[in-house]
Amino acid sequence: MFDLVASVTSTLKENPMRFAAAIVLLLTLCPCLTSAGSGKEGPAAAQSSQASTSRNDVQALRNDLQRMKALVQQMEMNLAFVDTTQSPLKHQFQLEIDMWKTVIAEMERKLDASGAR
Repeated sequence: MFDLVASVTSTLKENPMRFAAAIVLLLTLCPCLTSAGSGKEGPAAAQSSQASTSRNDVQALRNDLQRMKALVQQMEMNLAFVDTTQSPLKHQFQLEIDMWKTVIAEMERKLDASGAR
């Protein structure tokens, strides 16, 4: 267990983009995984289980979004220390930051839309 935590922590420190991409992948697969096993339960049990799972998923998604925002903010702060001239490397960093902001905004819109239902 500690090896897994150490591995995740070192991956996060070494490559935050890989960590953020893994979160996006997991969030994309999450609805598929939760709906796959619900066919064998009774309707009442499935509905209550789905409601609690849904609440937990929504809270987990909100937590993941907050973490992703913090990572993007760190990326922006690091960008300030890159050469002051507009180099291709700096431009690439800015494009990646813009891409992550777009993904985060889309996830927030979907989260807000599902909360309004």
